Amino acid sequence: MLTTITRRIRGLAVIGAALVCLNPAWAADYPERPVTAMVPFPAGGSTDLMARAIAQELTDSLNTNVVVDNRSGGAGTVGLAALARARADGYTIGVVPAAPLVNQPHMHRTPYDLDAFDYVCQFFESPQALAVKSGSPFSNLKELVDYAQAHPGELTYGSPGPGSLPNLAMEQFLEKAKVDITHVPFAGDGPGVTALMGGHVDLYMTMSNVIADRDLKSVAIFSEQELDTLPGVQTAAAQGYDMTASWWGGVIAPKGIPDDARDALEKSCLQATESERLGKVLDRLGTQAVYLGPADFRAKVESISETNGRLIEKVLKNRS
Repeated sequence: MLTTITRRIRGLAVIGAALVCLNPAWAADYPERPVTAMVPFPAGGSTDLMARAIAQELTDSLNTNVVVDNRSGGAGTVGLAALARARADGYTIGVVPAAPLVNQPHMHRTPYDLDAFDYVCQFFESPQALAVKSGSPFSNLKELVDYAQAHPGELTYGSPGPGSLPNLAMEQFLEKAKVDITHVPFAGDGPGVTALMGGHVDLYMTMSNVIADRDLKSVAIFSEQELDTLPGVQTAAAQGYDMTASWWGGVIAPKGIPDDARDALEKSCLQATESERLGKVLDRLGTQAVYLGPADFRAKVESISETNGRLIEKVLKNRS
């Protein structure tokens, strides 16, 4: 009798081991090894610093190391191409700003599209604002638009370059306002803001924190709500122009990661955006923690990609 029972127990153990081999997910819960977070920009920049901050939060909540891997080049496209080719097992994720997703595929042929990724969460966002120098006669959008309508093509605005998020936001606003203001591109916010302060351009579209940190004023914030950092400045929507614009991004992964990995990463992202530690890092970088779950994040990417694609086509056509 004892021998028969022993044989049955051994048989069940063999069957159980075989089933575990057939389905490794039964062997351990996700994650069972470190996770790599690809960043499509160099070390030391804003995206890299945010990636390292959220990687620390994910490390704590997932109880495994989340290691940052910088894959820079091609304005973010090199890193996203590498991410799209990575194994969809949940152990390679990406921390990305919006532009390589919603802008670059419309400007160049990229080895990925929006369907190449799973969208885990948005975790940061920084509203854009339209800046003027402190002595500007413009204090709101009505004054600006009235003048631009009476003097078409006279005013100039600066941005970090054609196809950048601020450039496209400004072009969207000009469409809504039905005015003609000449674009002057710069190689980044540094020279652009300097030109604005020196009176070489009349307006500059940039992130709200850039204005708050300098002797500038803003005629509108392109956010859903007013900001404490720019007291008294109304949103564009409150001034009659129904649009928002911001620098934003989040966590994505190669298309088709397992459900348990997606669920764990989504939960960890939500916890991260509620973290005081992450909030302090984002605040120093001039942005803030704003969470969107997978469905809303993907919908936002698709919607803005469609809008920016149309605007990029218009911008490139005007340059030719």
